[in-house]
Amino acid sequence: MTYQTIVISSGHGKYVRGAAGILDEVDEARIVTERVAEELRLRGVNVTTYHDDVSKSQNENLNRIVDVHNSKKRDLDVSVHFNAFEPTTSPRGTEVLYVTQEDLADEVSAAIASCGFINRGAKERTDLFFLNGTAMPSILLEVCFVDSQADANLYARALGTICSSIADVLGGPLDEAETLPPPVDPTQLPARVDIEFSGNVVVYVNGLLVS
Repeated sequence: MTYQTIVISSGHGKYVRGAAGILDEVDEARIVTERVAEELRLRGVNVTTYHDDVSKSQNENLNRIVDVHNSKKRDLDVSVHFNAFEPTTSPRGTEVLYVTQEDLADEVSAAIASCGFINRGAKERTDLFFLNGTAMPSILLEVCFVDSQADANLYARALGTICSSIADVLGGPLDEAETLPPPVDPTQLPARVDIEFSGNVVVYVNGLLVS
């Protein structure tokens, strides 16, 4: 399933920072959010992005982001985050969190993983403010681990592909023909006369020898 109108926000905020390691979650989530939005617009999707530059507390930050999403007309809500190591987890790979959108979360996680990441898959999370508070279907991306050197290296190399892969799932594959200039009809070209001097005068009109 693809979507016509999407709101995408980056996790946390300018003053309410997220995870930090080799990568900084807030900085990179903003980059991914805007790059995915650009890719979706190429696919004809109406996209609104949001980054919180105001909130000074976690509670204010969460409420502000959800309020922005709920104030917009849209088909899907997306939140972009980056993961961090916890003692019970392996600090590698990508995953997508959901409450109701398991199939979509699984598809997006697989798309990101196709860029080379370990696929941690779709994970149901009923304890997250964003997924519970947004009124429309929603997913939360954990693109990769900020404290994994392997993930950070892969992310740096594959950023563009990661974003286009996400957009392929949400907005449909980009038709390459849409990005190419239309073919030129040779019959519509203005007449062109080419003259070569090699003892005798040779005249070509639109590439055809006339004398």
